[in-house]
Order: sequence, then C-alpha cells, then structure tokens
Amino acid sequence: MDSRMLFGVGLVLDTPEYGTIVVGANPDFDEMTPSAIKELIGDRIVIKTADKEDQVAEVVSLQINHSIAGKKNIGICLGNAISPDDIPAGAVIYSSQ
Repeated sequence: MDSRMLFGVGLVLDTPEYGTIVVGANPDFDEMTPSAIKELIGDRIVIKTADKEDQVAEVVSLQINHSIAGKKNIGICLGNAISPDDIPAGAVIYSSQ
C-alpha cells in the first residue's frame, strides 16, 4: 500500500449527528484545489498512533475550510465506525492509496 502523510491530528470531535471527525492542517494543501485534496485523501484513511496498530477508516465526508490567512484546515468525518477514544493526541493521518 502506497500512502502519503496527510496531517497530524489537531482535533478530534465526537458529534451526535456525524460521529467522529478528525481535523488537521498540512501546509502542502494550502496551494492545492479542493478537488485535488479530495482526490488525494480518497475513500479511506490510515490512522497511525505510537502505541496501537494502524487503523483503516472509511471517509464518510470531507470538509475543507479556508482561514483568512489563506490556510486550509481539513475535517474528515469518519461516522460512528470509529470512536474518538481510538484516535489519541499525536496520531497521524495517512492516505490509504
């Protein structure tokens, strides 16, 4: 499996409506179009942590937010298939492509 580091997890949200959402940023994305970012992320991600095995998770949806400073923050909704407790601080998200 050829994977690319997407971002370090900056925030993990547990929402009643959407389930688990991971949020992070990568300066490489700042100059990319939203469609190129979505293609790079794909339908699955790999969550790598220091103390657990890699976990593969399905991407339910993706949101790209633009800051006024021109930076992009990426939010990946993983639904209820994975618990926020399974994504500790320091986790890194990779593409599974």
